Amino acid sequence: MTNTVDEFVESLVAATINNEVKWNVGSEGLTDAIEEVYGNADALYTFFDEEAGANVVLATYQYYEGEVEADEFIKDGASILLVDADDFEILNEITDEDVEDPAIFKTLIDAINSAK
Repeated sequence: MTNTVDEFVESLVAATINNEVKWNVGSEGLTDAIEEVYGNADALYTFFDEEAGANVVLATYQYYEGEVEADEFIKDGASILLVDADDFEILNEITDEDVEDPAIFKTLIDAINSAK
C-alpha cells in the first residue's frame, strides 16, 4: 500500500511532467536557510505554492549518518520542505527516509531537469 507521502511526491512528479508546476533554482536567502539546517545544500529547486502561501523546496544535501563525522559515514539526502516565503522558516518537511522508495526523489529531480 502506498503511503500519503509517496502519493504526494508522485503527484509532484506528475505535475512537473505535465508543466503544472514551474520549478526555479533556489534564492540566496533560501539557500542560506537550508544550509543553516543541513550544513550544506547541493541543489535547490523551488516553486511558490499560492494555496499554502509558502515555497515548496526540493533540497539535496549530504549528512553524516550517526555520530561519527568521517567520510565513510557521509550519505546523500533529499528533502521536500514547505518554507515560509517571508522569513524562510521551515514549516514542514518530507525526507527521502519518509517514502517507501527513496528513488522517487531522483525521479522528481529528473522531471525538473527535463522540464527546463
